[in-house]
Amino acid sequence: MQRGGTAIGRALRRSAKILVLLGTLCAAATAGAAQDRAAPPKQPTPTQISPDLYVISDNVVEVQWKASLGLVNGPSDLKQIEPGQCIDIGVFATGDDRDQLLASAKIGFELSFAGHAQGFPAEPPAAVKQAKPEGGDFVTQVLGVAGVKNPMPSFASIAASQAKWCVPLDAQDGTATIRATMLTADGKRFAANPRSIDVKTFGTARKNPPFKDMDTFSEWSKRYHAAPDPAELLPGLRIVASDESARSMLNIMEFFVQALKASPAAADELLLALPNEDRAVQIYSIPLLSEAGYATGALLSKLTEQERTILESVHLPDPYDMTPDRTLPNRMDMLWSAFCATGRIEPVRAIALMLSWRPDYDKLVELQHSGQRPIELTESVMRGACYTAAGWSLSSFLREDSLAADYIDALRASPDTPAAVKDELANLWSNPAFKGN
Repeated sequence: MQRGGTAIGRALRRSAKILVLLGTLCAAATAGAAQDRAAPPKQPTPTQISPDLYVISDNVVEVQWKASLGLVNGPSDLKQIEPGQCIDIGVFATGDDRDQLLASAKIGFELSFAGHAQGFPAEPPAAVKQAKPEGGDFVTQVLGVAGVKNPMPSFASIAASQAKWCVPLDAQDGTATIRATMLTADGKRFAANPRSIDVKTFGTARKNPPFKDMDTFSEWSKRYHAAPDPAELLPGLRIVASDESARSMLNIMEFFVQALKASPAAADELLLALPNEDRAVQIYSIPLLSEAGYATGALLSKLTEQERTILESVHLPDPYDMTPDRTLPNRMDMLWSAFCATGRIEPVRAIALMLSWRPDYDKLVELQHSGQRPIELTESVMRGACYTAAGWSLSSFLREDSLAADYIDALRASPDTPAAVKDELANLWSNPAFKGN
């Protein structure tokens, strides 16, 4: 998560250092001892609005925040956007009454691009969220193991504008300038510092791809949901299509399917670009576009009859199919790829529900302790094995992915999550079954 040099970013990083130290000290103490210590009186903190604007993907506000609790990790501050992408304006505030201030205020802005200015009238924010300090999830987990509640879960809050701006599909390279104002409930007018963001065509954006091989592509794809960069999907398809082992992996296919489905502009551009790509890229990409719901008849008509027959028979399995057979681990990987491509909670929820298979895991451990080994891959054995894999992967994403951590918090609080699954989610860090896979 990039914070740049903004005042709010510096404040969050500074508070993270305090929390890490606090976590180290509190984790060494027992919960009882911690409760016995009297907390010092809380000093009032004046409420302040940060003068620096954030540029947020509308997917954060429309999808991610709607599935999250009121306390979230701060979203990525976008530095670049491409045709078809939409943005919201984010305003941060600190202090004791920051939530009330932001929720009762109105945010308006003017965006200038390509010689044209578009005004968006002041409206109540689409959402207000408390922002965790950087490293806050780690500290909360450390304190939780010691039985201590994090006393400082947030130091700032962020409001997202009701209005959004979308890059025109025919936009050329340029810079968009944003000037935003906030009208508080008491009639005060606050003008933020002007903010610029680069607008790039797909061709310009992909001149320097962020990856050069399968290893770097894999790392890039894991972080895609934080700041989607659809221009790079075509270079990614080229790299995967040239790798004999990678192009047969279902989870990578699912990543492209979901990323293309989320960006019609990128899919349309790919449909136009494919006739000029190598045959291997065409063969790999066409079925993925079809799976994403796009018409590929014109591309298929230029292939041989044998090639058409093969490609038309390609259909990915449903990753949400929880049938406990030997292909379930592959579908679990597809779920994580869907999350990485879209940032949606549904794949994380599906994997979390596999934690309800704890009884099957216990049976498997009991069998192993008796000196016996499973002689066949029964449904119970498969569920027991996938329970471990699900817990290990959730634990890994909890540590490494801030959005996944927010979703795990939301699933623990949701009335729709079974109690047994909530208990498992609460112990992801300490369960020895999840230490390795």
